[in-house]
Order: sequence, then structure tokens, then C-alpha cells
Amino acid sequence: GSPVELGCEAEGHPLPLLSWFREGSVLKEEPVSTGLKLVLPRVQPDDTGTYSCVAENRHGRHNRSLHLSVA
Repeated sequence: GSPVELGCEAEGHPLPLLSWFREGSVLKEEPVSTGLKLVLPRVQPDDTGTYSCVAENRHGRHNRSLHLSVA
């Protein structure tokens, strides 16, 4: 039931589109220069899974993933 905040930052020119995914589904995406936060206000066991942040512009794509386990 506690909140969890996941952060993602990327730099690039042109400005990259940052996206948060969970198990392949888009949760949030925005073209931002400062970073993109994903807030899970009250995590539950159903929130367990792999979360990925993807930064993409015309020059390429980069991602990072994490696995969140909720007991």
C-alpha cells in the first residue's frame, strides 16, 4: 500500500521521447528534457513485474529495465 516512484532521465538532440512500459504495455510517455517519473501511489502484489524506461529519438533508442516485487 506504499507509494513507489520510478525515475528515468535521458539527454539528446532532438529531445528524446521517454516512455515507461510494464510487460510491453505503455504506461506513460512524454517528450521531456528533465526526466519522466512513474508514480505508483499504492503498490499491491498485482504491480509486481518488469518495468522499462525507453528513450528514443531519430538517432536511436536506449532502455533500462527493473523488476519490481511486491509482497
